[in-house]
Amino acid sequence: MRINRCLFFLAKRFLGRRHQESFIWFTGFISVIGIALGVASLMLVLGVMNGFSNDLRRKIVGANPHIVIEGDPYIYDYEKITEKISSIPEITGISYFAQTQVLYKSPDYMIGGYLRGIEGNSEILNLKQFIKQGDINNINSEGVILGSELAKELGVSVGDVISVIGGLPPEELSLPVIGIIEYGIYNIDVSSGIINLKNFQDKFFSGRHLANIGITVNNIYHSEDIAKKIKEIIKDEKVSTWMRKNKILFAALALEKKAMLLILSIIIIVASFNITSSLMMTVYRKIKEIGVLKTLGMTTFQIRAVFLIEGFLIGIRGLIYGLCLGGVIIWALKRYNIIRLPEFIYSISYLPLELSGKEIFLICATVFIMTIIASVFPAYRAGKLKPATALRYE
Repeated sequence: MRINRCLFFLAKRFLGRRHQESFIWFTGFISVIGIALGVASLMLVLGVMNGFSNDLRRKIVGANPHIVIEGDPYIYDYEKITEKISSIPEITGISYFAQTQVLYKSPDYMIGGYLRGIEGNSEILNLKQFIKQGDINNINSEGVILGSELAKELGVSVGDVISVIGGLPPEELSLPVIGIIEYGIYNIDVSSGIINLKNFQDKFFSGRHLANIGITVNNIYHSEDIAKKIKEIIKDEKVSTWMRKNKILFAALALEKKAMLLILSIIIIVASFNITSSLMMTVYRKIKEIGVLKTLGMTTFQIRAVFLIEGFLIGIRGLIYGLCLGGVIIWALKRYNIIRLPEFIYSISYLPLELSGKEIFLICATVFIMTIIASVFPAYRAGKLKPATALRYE
């Protein structure tokens, strides 16, 4: 225990003091600042990338069922299918829907889009979190819910009447606008309309059978595994998941995140080189002290341990300062929404920031490993010095 305390004491002494050994202290200080800036940068980049990715994921999952059983073109025995898959414990809700392309016409504009007929509590509950105007409970009446951007393009609001043209053969149907919904995804908000499934089938499908079954699950990240279970039960129908339909988008986001992390990790690597140079400076400026310590009986291993501890202390200081700096910046950005975003582009007015404990742990582990690697060579050089050679500088 005394030896360990002695090694830590010597490591702290070798770091230098601001007014007594200003050069050694300054090089160590620069190394600490470099690591702190690297850690804070990584925290901010991870927070922003996670924030945008998770926000987009929530909106995509909210706008669509987690798993869809797709008719080809229709599902004729949907009640039997529902009964079979209800035994899967991970499924939390089942709804029915059908979708077709239509033209929306207001007194001043005409725009193409999609019309979806829905039925089922899980689908309606999903819509409640995105409803902007109107009442989702009116979905069972003769009316249509429009996406927010589509309503803007048509120049209508709740209570106005629009015409929907669709079906085979095409028919024009006048419907009142009973609600405005906003998912936050422009291409969905500008093209989607929602009505009751029975009205949809009567008006546009001529009473034909169901087209799709939408399924919600308790864990969206297990959708693929649950879809496999469903496929084993109903082998004749096509089963897709939200992950499969959006895999290109999320793969691109993941690649961008990795690229940004790789680029910004260079800051920590550069800071690690600063630790190496700082420790090498310390070795050559403390040659005579090393010689005295070896003459007094310190082993090569203990000398090397002193410089490894010194590098470790520099890295820990930089890590702590970086975590504090990054934490304060993230807290301020989330608390006061300092960085504003154009809402018509990003569908949110503030910079989203989300950082998990696992990612903070990975940052800490990366700094720790890089610090140890950066300290190995200076420690090796310090331990290699011979007492007689070192004492010549006395």
